[in-house]
Amino acid sequence: MEDTLAVLASHFIGVIISSMFYGFTLAQTWRYFRTYPKDRWCMKALVAFLWTLDTAQLALVAASIYHYTIVWQGDITMSSHVSKTFEASMGITSIIAFLVQLTYAHRIWRLSFGNIIVTFFIVLLALAALGSGGAMVVKTVRDPLWDSTHVSNLPASSFYLSSMACDFLIAATQVYFFHKSRTGIGRLGGLITRLTVLVVNVGLITTVDVTLFLILFLVCPHNGAFLVPYILMSHCYLNSFLSVLNSRLELRELVDNDDVGDPDILWC
Repeated sequence: MEDTLAVLASHFIGVIISSMFYGFTLAQTWRYFRTYPKDRWCMKALVAFLWTLDTAQLALVAASIYHYTIVWQGDITMSSHVSKTFEASMGITSIIAFLVQLTYAHRIWRLSFGNIIVTFFIVLLALAALGSGGAMVVKTVRDPLWDSTHVSNLPASSFYLSSMACDFLIAATQVYFFHKSRTGIGRLGGLITRLTVLVVNVGLITTVDVTLFLILFLVCPHNGAFLVPYILMSHCYLNSFLSVLNSRLELRELVDNDDVGDPDILWC
């Protein structure tokens, strides 16, 4: 009973913080469509789709809390189960992370002028994370008790380790190619420095969140503390992606009229 209450408390805290993060997502999505109306349709469709998935994820975890606190109030049996809405939110989280990672893989493929090897490993790790995330959902559907979540540490660990490896490879590869082309002087040097700082900072958002989840999941799986970073994960991926996407205006102003390339060329 105490473990169930601890899980619900963590779930509730996660939903509150998730709602705050969703506010950042709304602001960044609005800024994107307002600032870049001439972007290609594929990028605008991707942003709209990711925002829709992120909205659905928040709605599902909020609906899950509603079930525990209102519909199943006082029902110990149902409160000890993972709700169907939360199971659905788990699937959406994996899909958002996968789509963002694939978009970065495409960006690196263009940045590296078609380097197949690096792109292949990024896509492979992204697929491994998606598959492990799917295994987590299947395991939870088959055994939906909160007390059994620690049993699924293999797919959970696989999901987060592959996600961490993929995010690290994405950030490290971008930094490498940025500095490989750096002149060190003029506006191009300033552009590369800005890009490097931006990539490292946004990469830290997802890395810290994923690392925190994995530690809490392995160390204290019964109190549900791992739910807080887990619920925030989709927002971290989407906000990091949108922050890079929305930075192009500042990068354009930095390069101004110098012939150092267009930041938009790295995107769809």
